[in-house]
Order: sequence, then C-alpha cells, then structure tokens
Amino acid sequence: MNSVNQNHSYLSELEKMLLDRSNIGVEIPKNIESIKVLSCNKKRVLPSKRCTTGSFYPIPSGYFSDNIWNPLHCQMTLFTDNEKIKTFLKGKKVFLIGDSTVRQYIRHFAETIKIVDYFNHTEDEMQSWQKTLLAINLEKFIYVQWKKHTFPFVSQTFYSIKEDAYIARQIDQIGGGQNTIIILTMGQHFRPFSLRIFIRSALNVRKAIERLFYRSPRTKVIIKEENARDMDTNIERFSDFHGYIQYLTLREIFHGLNVGFVDALDMTIAYASNVIHPPVEVLQNLISMSFTQAS
Repeated sequence: MNSVNQNHSYLSELEKMLLDRSNIGVEIPKNIESIKVLSCNKKRVLPSKRCTTGSFYPIPSGYFSDNIWNPLHCQMTLFTDNEKIKTFLKGKKVFLIGDSTVRQYIRHFAETIKIVDYFNHTEDEMQSWQKTLLAINLEKFIYVQWKKHTFPFVSQTFYSIKEDAYIARQIDQIGGGQNTIIILTMGQHFRPFSLRIFIRSALNVRKAIERLFYRSPRTKVIIKEENARDMDTNIERFSDFHGYIQYLTLREIFHGLNVGFVDALDMTIAYASNVIHPPVEVLQNLISMSFTQAS
C-alpha cells in the first residue's frame, strides 16, 4: 500500500490567513562590525552524574557548543570514534523501531562509519526505504535492525504490510536481556492525525515496555523524541506545533518508567532546525545520548 499527501485542508480561507507567514528563516545580515560579549560573572557548574535511564530532563534540556550537545542535568559520553562504538556494541542486539529519523542510526553505522554490513539492503533506496533493514558485524557479534512502526505511516512509495506490526507488538516479540537495546521513536507520521491516536499508541507502547521489564528487567529502552521539521512543510498537518504537543504528551506517558530519553526536539531546534533529517554532527550527538543512557 501507499499513502499520498493531497492538498486537503480543514480550514476556511479566512482561517488560512492566520497561518500566512513572512520573514521566516531569513538570514541575518553579516555586515555587523563587532559584537561585545560580557561575562555573567558566574562559575559554570557542570553536571557530575552520567546520563542514565529513569532520569527526567528539564526543558530546555541542553545546548550545543562546538558541535557537541551539553545536557543540563547529566554528562553525555561522546560516541564518535569507530572503535569505541564497536567496543560498546560488541555482543549486543540493537532494535531500532520507528520512522526514517531513527533509521538514520543504522545508515550511519553501515554507510558512514562502516562498523556493520547490510544483510538485506540491495534495492533502490527511494523505492524500498520502508523495508526492514538488518546490519551485522560477525567479528564483534553486533546485530542492528531497523523496522518501521506501522499505521499511521505516510509514504508515497508502495510497501508491503504483511510483515508490519505495531511498536507494542514488536516489543512483545523481543526477548530482551542485558545485551539488548531498544531505541524507538514515534511522532512524525502521527502529526496529521488526531492526538487520540498518538496517545493510544503511546499508552500501548508503555504497557509493552512494562511487560518487557517484567521478563527482562536489564533490557535498555531509549525513547528518542521526534525531530523538528522543515519550515516549508504543510503547517496545518505537519508543523512543529503538533510535534511539540506530542513531545509533551510522550514525556508524561513515559514518566516514572526506567527508560532513557533523547530530547531530539530540543537538539534539532538548536542545530539544523530546517531539515527533518539532521546532518552527521547532530546525528552523532543523538547516538551518543542514546548509547550513554544504554551503557
């Protein structure tokens, strides 16, 4: 099946005028002669505790400096070195569940830093990106899999639904254990639909994680919040207004559960907010935040 975005609106012509925007994303003039920076005369106190699962991050949760994300409430370990990543992933299974933004993880491992090899990626990228991806490293016994969450799932290209399963069902089919990491995301494909659908799906995912922890309490589960989206997207259906509501909803639903959170919304607003798939500088920090909490 496939799903195509059509020019449909629930707004009247008068209501649409409220969403007319100008001077959005305009580049700041570069002919500034000088900028004077004053010290705040306060000693910067760095967090001493490493980022772990079960912690609740503030809003805003951090800032970028020299292309490195600095969480306000904990210390993040950088995972940018190939050998360091391979050492961390040795003997582990990583299940990536969600949309194309978490699919970037497996593509980074297999195509950019080349620490794993694809097992089943032989087709045209544009026509088959929704299919399950598997990548392995036989020497280090590393297993990485990406599988999309099912409905709602927006895609103009055709894909099979025979092997699809909701996130909760996928989690129920994972045995878990101390060498299992689950990184999931949900949000972008839910934006055009009723918030009730998102809430119901998130509650089902929470229940599935609770069942997972009953049988395998040492499994690491990381919730990657959704990214900020392109400025020129359909405001009514896909804007970050919907994403922010879902972002707050997800924080509430998973509060109190021993899972890790990656504040991708804050990170992508601070850096590369004009693209849904951020560049490698941001992706490395998303991965680092995920693996720090899964350590």
